[in-house]
Amino acid sequence: MKAFDLLGQSALLINECQRGLLEAEHSVLPAITEHATARQIVPKIAALAAAFRERGLPVIYINVEHRADFAGVSINNPAVAYIRHKNGLVEGSPQVEVVADLTPHASDHIVRRYSGMTAFYGNQLESLLHNLNCKCLVLAGVSTNAAIPGMLLGGLDRGYQVIIPEDAIAGSSQEAHHAILHHMLAPLATITNSSELSRSLSTTEH
Repeated sequence: MKAFDLLGQSALLINECQRGLLEAEHSVLPAITEHATARQIVPKIAALAAAFRERGLPVIYINVEHRADFAGVSINNPAVAYIRHKNGLVEGSPQVEVVADLTPHASDHIVRRYSGMTAFYGNQLESLLHNLNCKCLVLAGVSTNAAIPGMLLGGLDRGYQVIIPEDAIAGSSQEAHHAILHHMLAPLATITNSSELSRSLSTTEH
């Protein structure tokens, strides 16, 4: 069965669209912020979220929120070490807030991750998707470099079909985004764009 055939049982996963990653004033990873801004992913994700809500399909935000003392966070790679050095994405700070143009609605779900690198680690995402009877995941947000591939693999391991609207994700640069998209994501997921996906959703039965 093709992924688009399962849109009626899909969920939109909005990954780490937080002020500390998407707003220059608060950014802990400026390269990702710059690429996301250049690609204008926020309005595209907002349009997708509206389309999912209109069809009564789940919209799930996956946010990272570290403890103030970073207890329980393994500083085992350069990216996490840099964020720890910057004291970044600490719970209760403006950095962990979802950007204003993607403010969650009352019907949406918010999953918080306090450590780890990928969406399924150390939280209730897996049980939430199971209880929502989802069969297909639509991935959006940041970053193409790490979190999106991790979320893709995590979804595949759990038996989900995965769709990626490539204009609704961003990484550290256009070069990195292009390489990862074509050499890693495309062989494993259904690649589309936000406009095509919204059109397909408009005719999907739920």
